Amino acid sequence: MSLELKLHSPVGGESVNYKWPLVIGDERDESHELIETIKWVCEDVPDLKKALEKIDALTVYDPRSYESMKNLCDRYNRAIDGLRQLEWGSMKLPSSSCSSPSSSSSSSPSLLSPSLPYACNGLLKHILQVSYNRAIEDPDKLNQYEPFSPEVYGETSFELVHELTKVISFGEEDIFIDLGSGVGQVVLQVAAATGCKLCYGIEKADWPAKYSKDLSREFLKWMSFYGKRHGMFHLERGDFLNEDKLEIINSASIIFVNNFAFGPHVDHQLKLRFANVKEGARIVSSRAFCPLNFHITDRNLSDIGTIMTVEELTALPAAVSWTDKPFAYYLHTIDRSLLEKYFKNLKSNSEGNYRKCNGEKMKRKIMNGSSKVMKMMAMTMMTTLMMMVTSQKIMMVILIAMFDRLAH
Repeated sequence: MSLELKLHSPVGGESVNYKWPLVIGDERDESHELIETIKWVCEDVPDLKKALEKIDALTVYDPRSYESMKNLCDRYNRAIDGLRQLEWGSMKLPSSSCSSPSSSSSSSPSLLSPSLPYACNGLLKHILQVSYNRAIEDPDKLNQYEPFSPEVYGETSFELVHELTKVISFGEEDIFIDLGSGVGQVVLQVAAATGCKLCYGIEKADWPAKYSKDLSREFLKWMSFYGKRHGMFHLERGDFLNEDKLEIINSASIIFVNNFAFGPHVDHQLKLRFANVKEGARIVSSRAFCPLNFHITDRNLSDIGTIMTVEELTALPAAVSWTDKPFAYYLHTIDRSLLEKYFKNLKSNSEGNYRKCNGEKMKRKIMNGSSKVMKMMAMTMMTTLMMMVTSQKIMMVILIAMFDRLAH
């Protein structure tokens, strides 16, 4: 019979088990996970922390000795069971909250109760990390993709998603979608940290989609263990460019897409789909879908930038799995009033130019008319002067003739 270690849930949920010997290595240390699990329970149950500190339970143990680790687990179990009976009586979560889902489409009804508390940021990170360690048996399989294809696998850090949940205001009616969700960590984190109506993830690659089922099961088990609340979520395998996904994309109010390696074709297809999402929808991406300084002109009216604003979010170090350098994401907001304002200004300018043009024509007409009058007046004056000069000449001739006759 194989040996194992067991930790009881502080709220009556499903216990967590560790097979002996514990995995202790560079990639994973189960002894550390076990101790951290107990410490996080202590954060919720201060009396447990006091009881374990009195007997130095969390400082004196040998992670390579089964007897030592079993003694630690037994002390913890006796203490937490006693405190539950003393303070909470028979209170426990319904058994349905502890059952594993049959598919990756899952959310435990009992853990959706608004009376349950959300996990704090540190505890949620611990839950997701432990769930990942248990679900992803061979991480190398996540990188089995065709070279230079848009299916390149990459992961977004817990810290970056945490920042997004602070920057973006998530509401109870929001639908969050992760296009290319990998094994589903982002979807699960948002479901556990916000009050979203639904968190949805879709992944095309085989192994990430397969592991997402295992991860969701582990996630539910650990959320049940700690008695923490999460929202509805759904993880599935599929292609987000397929026509049958248009409806769910159009219903989204917050979209996350790690498009850094998608390439121009997929980006173009995404732009076509984003053109039909609801007004006010927010899109977070690892590459901007339009320039930060985009301005609408008559030459780019078909560009997605005409109906969205875009801003660069603060870059974080180690934000993604493919680089340790600070990496920034972009927040787009669908705002079709930008295009409406452009056409209003265009119409206003056209009317102004029309009035200005008519005014110039009238001015030229008046000037032309005045010029003609002036010319006529000048010609009249010239004629008059010429007539006067001619008359004077005639008079001179007559006078000369008269004097000449008198002289003879």
